[in-house]
Amino acid sequence: MTDTSPMSRRMERGILILFVAAGLVMGFALALPGVRAAIGIATGTGGFSLLTEAAVSTDPGAPIVSAHYESAWVISDGLSAGARALLVLGAAAGTVTTVLTVGAVMLFFLLLLWRRPFHRALVVATRVAGASLLIGGILSAGLGGLGRMMAADELNPAAGGVFVVGSSFDPVWALVGLSVLALSVVFTYGVRLQRDTEGLV
Repeated sequence: MTDTSPMSRRMERGILILFVAAGLVMGFALALPGVRAAIGIATGTGGFSLLTEAAVSTDPGAPIVSAHYESAWVISDGLSAGARALLVLGAAAGTVTTVLTVGAVMLFFLLLLWRRPFHRALVVATRVAGASLLIGGILSAGLGGLGRMMAADELNPAAGGVFVVGSSFDPVWALVGLSVLALSVVFTYGVRLQRDTEGLV
């Protein structure tokens, strides 16, 4: 029999408040770097990474055949408006993706605490999280990558051509987004099964 005493209700309410507060802090902590990066790039005081193949200077006597840097952290206030806008949009897309994903995870655990794991809100949340990871990840990588390519091309004359006019893409987030979307299908079946079996037990 479920304990519905005032103490247990207050304890459950306190746990929910603590959980929501922890989720908000976690979401803020994860989104803050992206917000700072977007603001820094927009104002010319923040940096961004560029691919490079610059050689590493080594002692001729060291047992190193060859070495080079893979990326460089660049701060520049002389970029064109187009390159700067693309870099900012890429950082912003990553931040929005993070916020939506954290919100969906928070809702999932809240529904578990409320003993309602199969709820239509969870289906919507997983679809939003999966789509944001898939689409937001691609947008962030595409916009930011194009901005980095433009920045590398614009900065190469002053840097001696050390920057690679290209960008890297990690497909892991897209695969995670597809997995979350597949999970939403499982939750959809769970919601239907729960609705069909209501009142049978």
